[in-house]
Order: sequence, then C-alpha cells, then structure tokens
Amino acid sequence: MAYKLNNVAVLVVDSNHNHMQLIKEVLRPLGVNRIAETMNAKDALTYLETNVVDIIFTEWHMDGEMDGIGFVEWVRKNPASKNVFVPIIMVTAQSEEWKVMKARDAGVTEFLVKPFSAKTMARRITVVVENPRQFVRTDEFFGPDRRRHVTSNYTGQERRKDLMAKGDQMMDDTAVEELLKEL
Repeated sequence: MAYKLNNVAVLVVDSNHNHMQLIKEVLRPLGVNRIAETMNAKDALTYLETNVVDIIFTEWHMDGEMDGIGFVEWVRKNPASKNVFVPIIMVTAQSEEWKVMKARDAGVTEFLVKPFSAKTMARRITVVVENPRQFVRTDEFFGPDRRRHVTSNYTGQERRKDLMAKGDQMMDDTAVEELLKEL
C-alpha cells in the first residue's frame, strides 16, 4: 500500500555521514521530507528533548559515549524521554543473531541490515505503519512486543501469562494513556 509520508518526522542517527546520506536519499523518494539528522546519540537525545518524531533510524556503532543500543534503551526507559513509543529501526551491518536479539531486547522495533535496498527500507516503514506492535512492560523490559507472530498451535510455556499473573502487563490503550500522563 502506498502512503503519503510527507508529514512523517524522521530522525536519523549515524556517525557515518555517507551512511546517513544514503538513508536520507532512500527516504526522500518515499515521500519523507521532514528528516533530522545527528551524528551521535548525545546530539540525538538533545534533539529529542524538544522534538517528537514518528520514526527513528539509528546505527548500532556510533562515535561518542553512547552506542545505538544505549540510545535505544534511553529512549525507551528514561523518564525524561518524550518518545518512548516511537518506532525505532536499527540500521546496521551487525547481523549476528545475538546482536539482533540484543537490539530487540533493548526495544528496537525493526532491524534493517546493511547493505539494504529502498524496497527493504520501504517494507520496514510499512510494517511499523500497518502493524504497530503493542508495548509490553515488565521489570526487565519495556518496548514493542517481541513476538512477531501468533501461532495457534504453540504448545510451549506461556511465560507472558505467568508474568501477567505476577502483575506485569501488556499495555492496552488505557495503560498507554496513563503512562503518557506520567511523562
């Protein structure tokens, strides 16, 4: 499905100027023209203090004190963050399974491996627009539901039900509204 993305505000965080330019050049033909860019996580956090964005693209490795994982964790977990529910797409060459899982566990919404095509990036944007994931809060995690697919024939342990019985919860619309009031 084609979307009009001209009102979508995007933040690109990447310390490699060429990679940042590539992401921007792929976004523009998709209709995205509100693109902010920062070269490190510290500048991105400063930008987010006064701006709300619709999608963040971030690199795993960045110059400065904080890498992409630390940046994602700050956006998701820091009480000062105004963008806790923003879709975050990790754009990186780091495609080892443990790194993908670490990014997911930090609160990344989607993962885009370099090199990528415009079609692949458009798919990731489509996923976050068409299938926004419910957010989950536990003692150890806050972010988009890490389960991508519901399987009707699942026979394993129902950890989420066990967690919910202990008081942790998936965030419904009311819980999301209450959390936003707290911020």
